[in-house]
Amino acid sequence: MQSLNTLTLHYLQAFVLSAELGSVSAAARALGKRQSQISSWVQELEAELAIELFSRSGNRLQLSPAGTTLLPLAQHTLAQSGRLQAAAGVLLQHQKLLLKVGIALHIPQPVLTDAIVGFIQQHPLVQIQLSTHNETQLTEGLLNGGFDMVLMHESVELHNSRYDYCRVGHYDEVMVVRAGHPLAAQVQIRPSDLAPFRELICAADHQHSLAESGYSGHFSLIDDFNTLRAILLKTDSIALLPSALVHTDLQQGTLMSLALSYELSPIRRRLELRWPLGSQHNQLVASWLTLVKQSLKVL
Repeated sequence: MQSLNTLTLHYLQAFVLSAELGSVSAAARALGKRQSQISSWVQELEAELAIELFSRSGNRLQLSPAGTTLLPLAQHTLAQSGRLQAAAGVLLQHQKLLLKVGIALHIPQPVLTDAIVGFIQQHPLVQIQLSTHNETQLTEGLLNGGFDMVLMHESVELHNSRYDYCRVGHYDEVMVVRAGHPLAAQVQIRPSDLAPFRELICAADHQHSLAESGYSGHFSLIDDFNTLRAILLKTDSIALLPSALVHTDLQQGTLMSLALSYELSPIRRRLELRWPLGSQHNQLVASWLTLVKQSLKVL
């Protein structure tokens, strides 16, 4: 067999379409070529591979055993070629094929599900990379090009000239306990009521969480939400969690929300997106901004 370097996509197209459509003439019509041209391409491919791809009997065209084996590989090669051409088209329009999004640690990623699905549907060739970091890392990454956008809790700053930003919505947090918890039956909870119970804090950044804790005199820091939930369901602990993460448990009654006398219930956490100055004109950044606004607006 000769080197495959001389193979062209034309040969593969002729082979694949002839097999799929059942005849060389049908393949010629689909490609807008003469029948003799398609026949020539198929024959050249067979010569290159030193394999007979079709069993020819009169006017009938049937795949040979070797052709049957190679057809899926040829179809895959053509499909990958289409992806290559489409990706090149995107790059020709000065677009990247990757959107890097940083998310603050305590923001529940399930609130972004609709935005992620919408982005994938709108930009099937673009990868989206989401990662969680503390707010210092997010700001540094935004300024040094590590992120295209970051999602953070709303800042108290009135203006910042280092980056562009806008408010995009909110999520809610609720104080929850298991259904059999001593506090579950109380109408309103005072700060002193919480003090005897261990608070479970879902956190990957322990130093940041230590500064924010304070509903109880003693607490446990747990990185994984599923582990925290399992402990919460088996102990008389308390936890302040995003309602999006405990929605099913609250509906089923396995967890109960507490009405805190000194806090709005649920507690609303407002969010903002930040991006490098002027990059809202980038199609991917603009698309993600719109989708996040739509996704968080309904929460």
